Amino acid sequence: MRTLILLPASFVVLLGFGCGGDAEQSPEPTATVEVSPTPDVSGPEVVLAEYVENTLAKMFVEDCSKAVLEEDVGKICSIFRGERGNQRAYILGLTFSEPSQWAILENQGSQWRVVHTPAIRFDTAGVPGIPWPLTSGTDVVVVGAEPCVNVREGPGLDQAAVDCLEDGSVVQLSVGPIAADDFEWWQLAGRAGWVVSDFLRYPDALDRAEQTPEPTATPE
Repeated sequence: MRTLILLPASFVVLLGFGCGGDAEQSPEPTATVEVSPTPDVSGPEVVLAEYVENTLAKMFVEDCSKAVLEEDVGKICSIFRGERGNQRAYILGLTFSEPSQWAILENQGSQWRVVHTPAIRFDTAGVPGIPWPLTSGTDVVVVGAEPCVNVREGPGLDQAAVDCLEDGSVVQLSVGPIAADDFEWWQLAGRAGWVVSDFLRYPDALDRAEQTPEPTATPE
């Protein structure tokens, strides 16, 4: 004779939850943490060093006055020349030699970039002021031209000269820059001609006499 054992309903329910209940539960999604990219906070001198080493393929000495003859011959050094708004200007050259180019850096959204690198030529080395990057619609002054700088029909040395601007002339820029014959050319507003940028400066770039390029350090 079989004996039936009646279990309480609550006990049956507990047995049901105890059998495989954990396996059927969906895992909770893990939290997603968004990691913002680390901002580039490299200073201008760090960016300048990267430009010299990567673009000019030379080792870099940050300050020409600190170059050591026994260690730094053949390297490129810099001299800080001034700042204007979010831009900083340096001159570069081989240690113990004359400077050969400018390097203008600009802070763009907390990141410094090299934006302008005009060469320092024999006929432009004595031009006063800093060659900040020029923009259309602005007034500039002709400096360092002896006795004047040619205005040409088009952007190029092979273009006919149609005028000559004397030193101290104030003109307004219209279109540019256009690269030709290793120069940057700007068309002048109200004139049918183009001028090289080497002899053009913002008026406030002439306020400090010490901004004129100077020779780099020489060995004693």
